[in-house]
Amino acid sequence: MKNVAIAMTIALLSSSAVYAQEAPQLTRVQVIAEYKAAIAAGQLPNSGELYSGSSPEAVSTKTRDEVRAEVRLAQQRGEIVSGEQYPRFETNAAAPAVSRAQVRAELAAYLKANPHPVGEVTL
Repeated sequence: MKNVAIAMTIALLSSSAVYAQEAPQLTRVQVIAEYKAAIAAGQLPNSGELYSGSSPEAVSTKTRDEVRAEVRLAQQRGEIVSGEQYPRFETNAAAPAVSRAQVRAELAAYLKANPHPVGEVTL
């Protein structure tokens, strides 16, 4: 039994060597030529990028003068600030529905109708 196991192991190892094929060895010149062809075809990712997918080049839809005019307008409006400041956006606050006196009167009426305990509640 022991001899059969050894024979099987030798047969398996020797048969795998028959099917193994060596990869063709490329010369340095061939590798450089393939590399340059891949660069020209855009098949290599940008160096230093973690994401391997390529992103399309951004195409401007506005002229340089239009962009400069927008920047000047935004600066006049106060939308562009310097440093770490956040831009101030004015909000149109809605007018209160009731006055402060009315709110106080409603609170007094509620407290009169629904007395609540002060301090700790004991059961």
